[in-house]
Amino acid sequence: MRGGVIRLATAKSRAYVRLRNAIFSGTYAPGYQLKEETLAAEFGISRTPVREAIRMLADEGLVDIRSNRRSYVADATETQFEEIFDLLCFLEGYSAGLAAERIPKSAIANLRALNDEMLRMSAPNHNRKFLELNSEFHRAIHQHSESHKVHELLYRIIDFPHSLFLKFDQIPDTHNTRSIIEHGLIVDALESGNAQFATLQMQAHTESVRHAFRTLWRTNGKH
Repeated sequence: MRGGVIRLATAKSRAYVRLRNAIFSGTYAPGYQLKEETLAAEFGISRTPVREAIRMLADEGLVDIRSNRRSYVADATETQFEEIFDLLCFLEGYSAGLAAERIPKSAIANLRALNDEMLRMSAPNHNRKFLELNSEFHRAIHQHSESHKVHELLYRIIDFPHSLFLKFDQIPDTHNTRSIIEHGLIVDALESGNAQFATLQMQAHTESVRHAFRTLWRTNGKH
């Protein structure tokens, strides 16, 4: 039985990684229906680990499981866009404030290295890699909040900007370079150990991202 549990966990992990990568690569676009039987056949596994992987992605906000139990790659309305950014502004700011009082110097160095790598990937032809690094950067900060509840809430929405990229198939002009500058200010605030300063820098960054994507949304006439 124990071996069966381990195999199931491994199959679930593989299914999760493949599904997440397929969503982030645009293979499964927003609104695409994720059929368990089709995915199970494609991955060469049973439906159970696929179902569990879909639920994990739903917890992260990347999949929408509807009342009829059908699952779709998450899309966003403009109302949801504003609601999620309201939550991101509060939760990421709060988490950064907690992290400022707890983050070790080694983690600060890692954040600067990640931001340097984002700078190397800031050209438009590297947008997908840039967003993956962006997710890693933010998650690296929030793990040092050492708050399970904050993690639980944040990780459901933290990759929302990636979903917006999939919706528009682009990132707002100048967004990448601006984010790198703002990330640097966040790291400086974290290094200072000043919780209020770190909170404000993270909130300013979140509002900057909101403004950039709101402008893109309205320019493209998405509703």
